[in-house]
Amino acid sequence: MAEVQTKGRAHLITLGAFLCFGLMSPLCKWAMESGIITGVSMTCFRLCGAAALFWLISPLVPRQKIDAGDWKHLVIMSLCGMGINQFCYVLGVQHTSPTNACVITTSTPVFTFILSALFLHAAVTTRKVGGLTIAATGALILILGSQMQGGRSGSPLGDSICLFSQLSASCYFVFFSGVIRKYHPVVLMRWLFLISAVLTAPFWLHEISTLPWGQLGMPEILGSAYVVFFGSFVSYLLMIMGQRHLEPATVAAYNYIQPVIAATVGILLGVDELSWQKIVAVLCIAAGVWAISRKSTPAEA
Repeated sequence: MAEVQTKGRAHLITLGAFLCFGLMSPLCKWAMESGIITGVSMTCFRLCGAAALFWLISPLVPRQKIDAGDWKHLVIMSLCGMGINQFCYVLGVQHTSPTNACVITTSTPVFTFILSALFLHAAVTTRKVGGLTIAATGALILILGSQMQGGRSGSPLGDSICLFSQLSASCYFVFFSGVIRKYHPVVLMRWLFLISAVLTAPFWLHEISTLPWGQLGMPEILGSAYVVFFGSFVSYLLMIMGQRHLEPATVAAYNYIQPVIAATVGILLGVDELSWQKIVAVLCIAAGVWAISRKSTPAEA
């Protein structure tokens, strides 16, 4: 019973993380619309801002020393989960539409499922394959429905960059679950964001030093603030808390929720309409996530 309650909380926490992620692409695009803030600048804000926030709250959690043998893992984790992933995603959003970027995040469970099967010998059951297919179908229905209603198109370059960012995130999910469970989430996140900020500094240092700070308006300030606090700090903290109790493929499956969030926000803001395609898409995505996250029975193993 205690295990069921823990898994239930882990699912709610992970859901909260991906709710934050789902809102990030349209708000990130909004902040970069004027061209004052670029993808490189936004990546700097994310990495440095989140690192500062995690170090700020670190005195509130128990002190932990990183084992000498784990530092090499932390460097790779920081690149896969933060540096490459965030750099490529923000640059991709700059060159494509928020909807396209959001839907492309649904490729993460596919990459994670394949990598888990190849390297972790994870069980490849008919139910999990079916769940991935159903959820992917829902995401496809959503994007095609948006395009038919006149949604903004993306670009092959931006879409490809976003796709590579999801492959990087999948490596983070699959290969480092042992290290993730070993350390407190705040301790781990403060080092991962700090390392990624330092390693990527050569790419953003010049642009930040020449940024016209006096020209920043409310869209740039509010959009960037959301990306840093909710899209990076809160979302990564919640995600790693959920990842401690859920399988990599289950955590990655929550990426399917992001297009639903984008559509829902559009409807609430009056810039989108409820349609039968969106209803079918939501049902497919929910069913797919349930199928992937449900514990396998002996007959399916």
